[in-house]
Amino acid sequence: MQWILKLEELEQTEEEFVYFTDFEICSEVRIPGVFVYGDNMFLRCALFQEADSNGLYTYILRVRHSEKIFEYNEDDYSKDGYYFQEGLIGEIIALFSVYFQTRFYLKAQIIGKETQTSIRMRIEKGFQYRKVNSNLNSEMFTDQGRNWCKDNGLKFFLDSIRKLDQKYHQNLIRSFHWYTEAIKEIGIDHQLFFIKMVSSVEALLNFFRINEDRLEEKLSKLQKKHFFEKNEYVEIINWLANRKIRRRFADFFEKYSDNFFKNTEEVNSLYINKREVRKYVNQIYNARSAYLHEGKPMFLSMDLQGGGAINWDFDPSLGMLVDRKKFSIKEKLPRVRWFERITNHCLKNFIKNKL
Repeated sequence: MQWILKLEELEQTEEEFVYFTDFEICSEVRIPGVFVYGDNMFLRCALFQEADSNGLYTYILRVRHSEKIFEYNEDDYSKDGYYFQEGLIGEIIALFSVYFQTRFYLKAQIIGKETQTSIRMRIEKGFQYRKVNSNLNSEMFTDQGRNWCKDNGLKFFLDSIRKLDQKYHQNLIRSFHWYTEAIKEIGIDHQLFFIKMVSSVEALLNFFRINEDRLEEKLSKLQKKHFFEKNEYVEIINWLANRKIRRRFADFFEKYSDNFFKNTEEVNSLYINKREVRKYVNQIYNARSAYLHEGKPMFLSMDLQGGGAINWDFDPSLGMLVDRKKFSIKEKLPRVRWFERITNHCLKNFIKNKL
């Protein structure tokens, strides 16, 4: 991860060769406190401006850099690479989004040095934003007692990621990237939300192994008898790989959703219990695939707002008929609130499990 390499550089650099860049980032939630992280105060962040007309709070994030090039062994790092359009700040925003479970947007970048002949320059960063009703995800868009320095939670979160084996770093930050992109679709395009959030989990499935099943064993036995041509068997292998992704996707949620369900005996039909998690994440995965490969629209739950309905995992309808198109209850997806919350929970449990 780029932010870890930059921190390592800073730790080995004398103060006279250090400079800083300021970023203005904004969010729908107010987060008090002052965050300081790393030697030489690698990261500092605090509230800069109260809510504007869109309800967005602005924060100043200062990142300290080193002019010295850190000499590391390239053979220790993957060559596959990963890409953030915004560079280092994109990684940091993704980390903050997952930890705080909220949306952050890059508003501006302030660069340069203040000297007798120059001042710092502020560069505006445009972003698309639409104010949404907080009932879409009451945990995400309302105050939950977040704080930049409360119990050193964010510091411990970043420390945990640094302690992970480097083989997880690339996939994990890619997963965080798609999580960050997915939650920005809430209130805008919920079908894209599901597509991007599924990608967030898929980024980690290479580390989630499953055993061969009976169908795979049978196909292997047939191939040993030269039942398939070589090119035919390659197609079968690819098909089996895709089939395993679907199974690993459901297994991922079953394994890392521990402690997510407060009451495993919940029988209310408007809530999902632990025994049903595989059923509903499979429906999500199937709907995502049908949308991408067949152009088939998703059957989304409505976000009801009255009384306790804002906490329901899906609405009470049993199906839908629209323009002679019938959707069955088996195609119905949970609310985005449920899938965002369980995915965030599982991503954090994945990190704990790999330490």
